[in-house]
Amino acid sequence: MNNPTVNPPSSEPSPATLRTLLNLGHLSAAVMLVVWAVLFLLQGAPYEHTWQIILLTIFFGRAAAVGTGLKLGFGPFFLFYQAVIADIFIMLYIYPLFVRNYHHLTRVPYIGGYLDNLHKVALGYKTRVARYGIPGLMLFIIFPFWSTGVLVGSIVGYLIGLPAIATIVSITLGNTLAIGAWVWFYDSLNDWNESASLVLLILLFTLAIGAFLFARIRRKKTVPDEITTEKTPSEK
Repeated sequence: MNNPTVNPPSSEPSPATLRTLLNLGHLSAAVMLVVWAVLFLLQGAPYEHTWQIILLTIFFGRAAAVGTGLKLGFGPFFLFYQAVIADIFIMLYIYPLFVRNYHHLTRVPYIGGYLDNLHKVALGYKTRVARYGIPGLMLFIIFPFWSTGVLVGSIVGYLIGLPAIATIVSITLGNTLAIGAWVWFYDSLNDWNESASLVLLILLFTLAIGAFLFARIRRKKTVPDEITTEKTPSEK
């Protein structure tokens, strides 16, 4: 597999920092599972569907997860907590893995292709976000479209040379604000007109799938040419 070159930034995270982030990822995953198990045992429905909220957050974004969660009967406070912590634990895993093992993981079936796609998307946003630094990364995370979530954002933060802590904090703040806005907006819309909220949910799924397919088609057309013309560090 031909992969785009990853040039480490000047603020390369130390191994100790990466280990700390991974340990925080383990902790956030454990907290998420414990809270889910306790609520499921004490109340039952709708907490048996919590896994759906996590998968929707990963593959379709915060808006789709919040909208579907409200339809399933989850309360807005739980949805806010669940969407925030799901994104945090994903980010705390993906960032260290990308920084430390990108070239090795791209050879692993499925995982490699997924990381490779994330890297290519992040490269497309690198220049625009780099102009504004931390505020630019926060706005990038808040912007509510597919491929601008915490996964791509964490890689963009690394590529533009932000320190690991600045990247994690910026993404967490931007993501928390965005999720809070979506919970409030969707809950208000659902109270005002349930049919309108359903139409919005269907539209979000359609846009997410359409954007994903468009991005894959576009990368297949443009990335091979960019890779063949890109010089390796030994050629520069």
